[in-house]
Amino acid sequence: MSIPSRKPFTLLILFLLAILVSFFINDVLFTPSALIFGKTINHLFAYFASFINFYIVIVLLLNLNRDKITPDSIAEIITWVLVFSCTFAIVEFIAKNIFSIDFDSIVPHPSVEKMNALALGDIFRSIRARGLSEEPGHFAFMIDLFLPIAIYYLYFSPLCKLSKSIKIITLIIFIVTIILTFSTAAFFALPVGLFISFGYFRKYLVTYFSKIIIAGIILFGSAFVLDSYFPIITQLAIDIDQKTSNSGSMDDRSLRSYLFQTYYGKAPVLNKMVGYGPSGYLRAGMEADSDSFLVLYQTFIFESGIIGLLFFIGFLWSILLLIKHIIFPLNFFLFFSFILGIIHYFFVSNYWYPWYWFICAYITYIGSLSEYKASVNYEEI
Repeated sequence: MSIPSRKPFTLLILFLLAILVSFFINDVLFTPSALIFGKTINHLFAYFASFINFYIVIVLLLNLNRDKITPDSIAEIITWVLVFSCTFAIVEFIAKNIFSIDFDSIVPHPSVEKMNALALGDIFRSIRARGLSEEPGHFAFMIDLFLPIAIYYLYFSPLCKLSKSIKIITLIIFIVTIILTFSTAAFFALPVGLFISFGYFRKYLVTYFSKIIIAGIILFGSAFVLDSYFPIITQLAIDIDQKTSNSGSMDDRSLRSYLFQTYYGKAPVLNKMVGYGPSGYLRAGMEADSDSFLVLYQTFIFESGIIGLLFFIGFLWSILLLIKHIIFPLNFFLFFSFILGIIHYFFVSNYWYPWYWFICAYITYIGSLSEYKASVNYEEI
């Protein structure tokens, strides 16, 4: 029986140790502060709980049950989770925007205080769909990650026995839902991730070229027809344009990026190497909550230093190497999902969400199965 690759485990543990060392240096040895110690402990726990529960434990559980669980059966579960979440989000959107129903009071679920969930633009002011997540952008993040796996299950997995019409309806539900989130990050990540994935696997997509062209024509044609009757695409374009040109969201992101450059730039050499520890922005003198960073990689280098970030990059690289040795076309969709996560984390910093680490655990598990190893040399890609 194969065992999961030790490289991702080792590098992830080293990353967590870097976080722990940074905490010890900043909060125990040099400048302990009772005012921020409680928040630091919470963030330290979040690091260990997130990566241990959502990656290490998942990989171990999957390997312990490898006789009962296959990659395709996991893809099936992911697909139906996505179907439920997206259907819930569509119902939520219709209830709030068409029938003016206080949907949150009927089905309570987490939300972020003081968050403006309105889509921008002059066509219609709509409350963005957020499904079961706190924010619409975070919900879009989940859809981005799970969508490639769901497409694999629907169109390439032998387990899927659904009719063509059901598959098309399911795909439409996914696409409509991600539009209703009005997430700039999602609509930036999807085409960029798809372009990178096509480029990476170009030699193996030649046989699918005509189908890809036909699918693209159908997709853009359907979007044009839909927009003629219900200008949701136009609204989305306006929303993205306003967010990226002159909006409170963009101003806030620009300010936090400036703060990162300022505070990390003037940090002592020790802090540049090992970071300021969990919730390090507080130790550096920034304001609680309002000045925390919105990019995962900024958060990691600020809190674990260059050393910690290098271990984390090594972890991601080891996952990528596993994908290269998984059979096609499954590896294409795993790669697509993996890349979408990397891109999306330039827009969010919520490492405590389980979705991306689950995808990494899923890849690690598949990489340990001899029957899913590729017989071709992917070094040539």
